[in-house]
Amino acid sequence: MVPTDDDLVNRPRHITLPDSAFAELASGGGSAEVVRSLWASEHSRRLVMLRAFLDAVDEDPRTTTGPLTPIGEAWQALERAEQRDPDAVAAVLRHPQVGSWLAYTLRRHRGGAPGSAPAYQDFGQLHALALAASAATRQPYTTTVPLRSGRVMVPLFGMARFDDCDEWATAEAGTEDGRIWLRRDGRTISVPAPGVDGEGWWALRQLTVGDDVRLTVWLDDLDPMRDLADPVPPARLGPVAFQRWADLLRDAWAVLVEHHRPLAEALAAGVTSLVPLPVGDGWDTRSASTGDAFGAIMCSPPPDPVTLAVSLAHEFMHIKLGGLMHLFTMTHGSGQPRLYAPWRDDPRPAGGLLQGIYAFFGIAEFWRAQRSVTGGPLSDFEYAYAAGQTAEGLRTALDAGDLTEHGRRVAETLAGRLRDWSGDELDEDARRIARLVADGHRAGWRIRHCHPRPADVEALVTAWETGSGEQLDLGPSDVQPDPEMRHWSAARLGLGRRRLIAPDCYAQAREEDWGAALTDADLALFAGDPAKAATGFAEEIDRDPESTDAWTGLGLALQADAMAPARAATALLERPEVVLAVYRNVRSDRSPTEVASWVGMHLSQDR
Repeated sequence: MVPTDDDLVNRPRHITLPDSAFAELASGGGSAEVVRSLWASEHSRRLVMLRAFLDAVDEDPRTTTGPLTPIGEAWQALERAEQRDPDAVAAVLRHPQVGSWLAYTLRRHRGGAPGSAPAYQDFGQLHALALAASAATRQPYTTTVPLRSGRVMVPLFGMARFDDCDEWATAEAGTEDGRIWLRRDGRTISVPAPGVDGEGWWALRQLTVGDDVRLTVWLDDLDPMRDLADPVPPARLGPVAFQRWADLLRDAWAVLVEHHRPLAEALAAGVTSLVPLPVGDGWDTRSASTGDAFGAIMCSPPPDPVTLAVSLAHEFMHIKLGGLMHLFTMTHGSGQPRLYAPWRDDPRPAGGLLQGIYAFFGIAEFWRAQRSVTGGPLSDFEYAYAAGQTAEGLRTALDAGDLTEHGRRVAETLAGRLRDWSGDELDEDARRIARLVADGHRAGWRIRHCHPRPADVEALVTAWETGSGEQLDLGPSDVQPDPEMRHWSAARLGLGRRRLIAPDCYAQAREEDWGAALTDADLALFAGDPAKAATGFAEEIDRDPESTDAWTGLGLALQADAMAPARAATALLERPEVVLAVYRNVRSDRSPTEVASWVGMHLSQDR
């Protein structure tokens, strides 16, 4: 099946973004008009992906078609629908999960994604796409659609469900006067009006919130491609859960419109789908987005509207930069995960680091404005913590040399804006705790993922045991990601927040399940007693010399104690992996602080 020269994927349209729009986005902003330009770009990208999709079908028509109607008929239906109403077809093609489906199908076809489904199950979803476009434009169309465990998703409409099906099956489907029907084994599902459930049918439901600035999103609990990677089963929200999301979105949107209006105006133009995620193991709200599904935000149930508001702001930043990265190359190099991202427990490639920088700049900007609304030290902490993370990420990205000219422009613009905020007044305890959490995370990341050169460790151990005072020139450590060390940093972050929210009872944080234990030394550290904390962490190291948290805690305590050796704190926070390697190998009696202080003498030439 080869499309004709005048079909919708063969109409070349060169997409450009004015420099003024790039400048807006590089600064972390971007008006609604700029966001609409990104949508135009994404529409063009979907057409390019459809062209690649059709080429893949031509490469192997038997496997990609299977028992279904020829895919060429679905394409012809899309063309007829587009001739009737181009905007309606564009709305179907721009649906975020359509982008995820196209990307996943092409990755599987090229061997870049695993999967057990027959190829026709992935490629055959084009029939459901054509079904949606035909219904939206009131065009007649009859076809067969693939069923996964008896289910098929019709974009923008909903999900049909047949009982007692094999894992991989098919159903007849069609449209008549804009209404959709599906039939299998003598059973017919007639799709009711939009947003209405029926027998064998779950409607894709929509929420609209706001007055003068309105946000309309699909609350998508159905689409198999609503998650980040492989297809997932539906997770239909009951009436109570659905209403809870509606109330949270209404109140979160009120926060954004009243206190972050430019952001709200742009977000209303850019976000069309909100995907509820299941509650995770930890206490924090999880959110995510993917460049394949431009316009979609995934989020676990937040505890309050402000948390949802900041999650929307956070993921919208990812969406904007993802759209920009589809137009401009931002990074080069190997793409290996070797860089420190202060918000991640694992090393990141340059592109992932830049995405995080951009998103955490948005979080910092949100809290910078929100402080005047909510008040209190916790808001100051969230602002200081996110701004500090962003600043450190920017330093890493700019020093690594993996940014292109466009990538450097984004990074340098954000760095300039952060410098403009440097004079902001903050609660001192909030600032102190933000630094504790950030410095401890960096040190913990280094111990887990950085490996000093064996020759450096040997030279340091020899110098220690011989009493040599010769200055050693230490080389950089090698980053070797540990796949088992992905989520380990929640405990001290939670303790810091608890200290600011309820200082009189924050010790109860020890009873929480953070994925890591908190000790009396941690409590002393965050309470502002570094000497007591240092003693406690040193005792922990005596009991367990491999305790990463004890080593990082000791570094934090020494840094906070004006009477403690500064060199030891520097070594433990900047090159803790070297200190730990030397400590493991020296044979004489030694204290952790003595070894750290001695290693610190050799760091003057190595930052």
